[in-house]
Amino acid sequence: MDGTLEIQTGPGVVVLVLRGEHDPSTQPQLQAAIDRAIAAGRSGLVDLSVIEFIDSTVLSAILHGHKRATNGEGGREQGLAVVASPGAQFVARMLSLVRVDDHVGVHLSRDSAVVSLRGTGRLAPRVLRAVQ
Repeated sequence: MDGTLEIQTGPGVVVLVLRGEHDPSTQPQLQAAIDRAIAAGRSGLVDLSVIEFIDSTVLSAILHGHKRATNGEGGREQGLAVVASPGAQFVARMLSLVRVDDHVGVHLSRDSAVVSLRGTGRLAPRVLRAVQ
């Protein structure tokens, strides 16, 4: 199964929902979506809660996006967070094993991630809506 990327947006945030399998063939699309969100002055939320597989290239895109969103030191207004639900145990374990969670906020729900981004002042408190 090929991976898909659904882009949802709301005030101050872009949610990138990954479904299926993601590897080097889908990494450029994810990286470009993260880069566009940051360039537009929005925070990013990468939702991995329904993913089947990711590899290191996807993790690299997330880390690169986090670095750009925070200027490497948390100095910008954007943020980047990840959602890895308990049902996505493979993903949560992989994020922990390679210590992505040392750099990027990893949350068990989208609500938790949004609250975290709001708490840092990086997200306007509004409801997300899907973009078609």
